[in-house]
Amino acid sequence: MATLKLPHWLFPTLVIVLMAGVVVTNRYLQPGQAPLSITCADLPNGCTVRLDDREVAFGIQGELKVLAPFEVWVKAPEAKAVQASFAMKDMDMGFNLYTLRPDPQGIFRAHVTLPVCVTGRRDWVMILDIDGHKLMTPFVTQM
Repeated sequence: MATLKLPHWLFPTLVIVLMAGVVVTNRYLQPGQAPLSITCADLPNGCTVRLDDREVAFGIQGELKVLAPFEVWVKAPEAKAVQASFAMKDMDMGFNLYTLRPDPQGIFRAHVTLPVCVTGRRDWVMILDIDGHKLMTPFVTQM
């Protein structure tokens, strides 16, 4: 009966890979804070909310229509990372995560385009992630 001979470096490599997996899981896959639900009656004019010790403003520029680009903007003093994603309740809308970049005035901006929902629904939720704090606001697109 032949014995299987493994390279001497395989076991330490497997240990390192396993440890890296634990670190990534603990850092990125742990449940975070529950999203803060915000009602913003007029996204084109923007809304303001208190997030910890700072005031955050957000809104859109352009028309809220599917397949028509519009801009999402966020004023979040001292923010390091801002992302926006879009979802519909109980429906997978695919991957649509946008990273907002600061302009010279420090306002985070991104141009986004919403996909068409095959069922004809127009009720969306915008999820803003500001340094790990999530804000959710529902809105309805035009036809």
